Amino acid sequence: MKYSGPGSLLRALGMTAFLSTQLFVAAQAADHAGDIEVGMAAGSLVVDPEGLAQIAANGYRLFEADFRDFSGGLFKTDDPGFVAEEGALDVGLVVGYRGLGVLQSWNGSMWTSSGPSVFVSIEDVLGTITSFGYGAVTDPAGAIAQVSGAGDIHSHLDFSIGGADRALAGAYLITLQLEANGVLASSPFYIAFNNGLEEAAFEGAVGALMAPVPEPATWAMLIAGVGLVGALGRRRQCV
Repeated sequence: MKYSGPGSLLRALGMTAFLSTQLFVAAQAADHAGDIEVGMAAGSLVVDPEGLAQIAANGYRLFEADFRDFSGGLFKTDDPGFVAEEGALDVGLVVGYRGLGVLQSWNGSMWTSSGPSVFVSIEDVLGTITSFGYGAVTDPAGAIAQVSGAGDIHSHLDFSIGGADRALAGAYLITLQLEANGVLASSPFYIAFNNGLEEAAFEGAVGALMAPVPEPATWAMLIAGVGLVGALGRRRQCV
């Protein structure tokens, strides 16, 4: 590269530093955006210890993924991954997952058990395949990672969709929990997969898992009810 003077050199060095910073930030975002954070508390594995994930109406943490992203391929993704900060986990612990329930699919208005023509699979770090299918989960347990000497993990498993209907646009839901020998398992959590739906349609499916937001009239009734209870309490105190 040719520089015409000190000013140009400083500008070039500044641009190099800026680009390096941006690449570092981008790499960090690619590593951790959407990953499932893992921690420990009171001898139990914890999913989302910082409380940043979405929460379904039943209290389960909810994470999103897309089978048709560019990095994983048309019917496969390696996101979300599983990550724990340094010191968050016991050194040497082997963290795994267990599949719970059955595969659910979105029919446009509600979540229901999927049919026999589609299944979702997880390939763990040892090559074991867990499949969520019609009414069953085969080989439900798998390995995610062994905790490093620094007490952390960062691992991405392969999620894929198969079956005769895998090319049909839809959304799918699996339930997992984390486990390891010698510690209590985590609470169950969801991963919702988009498989070719428009973003708005997929977010509508995800939104159906959340607690409903009360209508304005419902809020008014609640406020009136609280006011009535307060008034009755004050009346009893005065008697």
